[in-house]
Amino acid sequence: MSTAEISDHPPIYDRLVKERGDVLAETRKVAEQTQAQARQALDWSSVRRSHKEREERAFSAFG
Repeated sequence: MSTAEISDHPPIYDRLVKERGDVLAETRKVAEQTQAQARQALDWSSVRRSHKEREERAFSAFG
């Protein structure tokens, strides 16, 4: 088999991508979206900020 014959046939991965879609790229995209949602869900900075603001506005009988 010559190199010309080998280069005429695309690698199996390219064929699978054409037939089934790029599963790896789709998986990567979904994983990135999931990570962004998890970061947002676990971000407590706005809660801490709100709590601090409430404490600053709260009435203190001691000054």
